[in-house]
This record gives sequence, structure tokens and C-alpha cells, in this order.
Amino acid sequence: MRISFVGGSTGQGGSPRLYRDEESGDFIVQGYVISDPADLEQMSVPSGETVVRVPPSLFRYLPKGD
Repeated sequence: MRISFVGGSTGQGGSPRLYRDEESGDFIVQGYVISDPADLEQMSVPSGETVVRVPPSLFRYLPKGD
């Protein structure tokens, strides 16, 4: 896997950040972990996965048409 930085809303490596796996073309998101049990209860998150909160401002880095 070769990961490249696409963009972010903060400096110094903080969240949120958007990366891309150059081999698969998948996007990887760095965000704030959702840990509130009431929030998680509303979602079906399989074991081994996590949920992150990402503000809409991060999506401006997504390429058009991908």
C-alpha cells in the first residue's frame, strides 16, 4: 500500500485529514473517533471497524468525478 496525503483542514498533522491509497484508489480518512455509546447504538459497526467524525470541509479535497 502506498498512501499519499490529499488534504486537510488543520495544520501540524491534526484531524481531519484525507489520504489516498495509490494502489487501490481507496480514500482513507483521519478524523475524530466516535465513542459515545448513544451514538454508536444508532449504527451497526462490525467488530474490527471504527467510526470517525469528519466535517464537510474535508470533502472539498475529493477529486471531481471519482
